[in-house]
Amino acid sequence: MADLERMLGAYLCGEPGSWREILDITSLLFNRLCAAAARCDDMALRRELVDLRGQIDTCDSMDGLGRLEGRLQDILFRMVSQPLFELLTRVALGSARDVEREGNGTDMFDLNAWRHGRMRIIDAIAGLDPALAHFEADRQNRQILAGLFGFE
Repeated sequence: MADLERMLGAYLCGEPGSWREILDITSLLFNRLCAAAARCDDMALRRELVDLRGQIDTCDSMDGLGRLEGRLQDILFRMVSQPLFELLTRVALGSARDVEREGNGTDMFDLNAWRHGRMRIIDAIAGLDPALAHFEADRQNRQILAGLFGFE
């Protein structure tokens, strides 16, 4: 899996439009992942998700955003086994970190909007409401990325 992640990451470096495409794909799949996570009956994972919500609520930096987003994805992937999507998401998150390090994406995200959006998604998942989780993931993630990057 790590080798595939490195290969896809290298591919993204050489294909300028591919980062936008992978965000398009992963944001669509994120909607499904959130809905599936809302069906997870593992109480320990749901508690971990709710604990993370508290950390997101107090996040006050872009560095914290990246770390917490990674933890959120880790928990969701443990709630729902989707290895191919996990691979694509890890590559997309790694590419986003590279863009941030180069100084090209630091003003792309509104930290406050991200924090509140992620808490709404987590609340829907913790509330065991797949339809609401899908809706919130679309509204709080997919639509925002679509507006930033111009995909539908």
